[in-house]
Amino acid sequence: MPTHAKPFTLAALALLLAILIPGAVTSAEGKPDFSGTWTFARQRSDDLPQKVAAAVGPDYTLSNKKSEQVRVWIRRWLEGLPEDPRNRMLTIAQTATEFKSGLGDEVNIYYFGREATSQGPGGGNLKVTVAWQGDQIVTEERLTKGKGRIRATYTLQPGGRSLQVDWRLEHESMKQPLEVRLAFDRAQ
Repeated sequence: MPTHAKPFTLAALALLLAILIPGAVTSAEGKPDFSGTWTFARQRSDDLPQKVAAAVGPDYTLSNKKSEQVRVWIRRWLEGLPEDPRNRMLTIAQTATEFKSGLGDEVNIYYFGREATSQGPGGGNLKVTVAWQGDQIVTEERLTKGKGRIRATYTLQPGGRSLQVDWRLEHESMKQPLEVRLAFDRAQ
């Protein structure tokens, strides 16, 4: 084989291997890149109505306490997630400094390396953070007063075409923490 053909052959072999053995999409830092539009995969996700009913309680208020109103709002919001077509699309934009994630029109912005403040749905102030844990991204929103917390762990599945989000919601008005596994497929 002529020596001038080797670079072409090696490049062709590398391209062939890249096509035949796809890996997860990675960013310049070697971490997975979660950026993209993702479609909710109900069949691979936990049964939301069942999990919500067990953790949150009835869909009506039991008293006039503000925590009861928040609890009912939490239940209605969670039950509406799979039913509202806008909420079946998860959009993620990731850079070295930011992680933006949202369903439908709601987008949360998190900043790597710093704690930020935002307002929660019940009107309270939240402290929000994002951090890498290995190849996973973990976001957390905590009430500055009270005992509410949302923690989401994003895991890109092998091949980079599927995403799993393990979501945990804690609030003092709930019977128990709500833990759900949500599956998403990369939109074409």
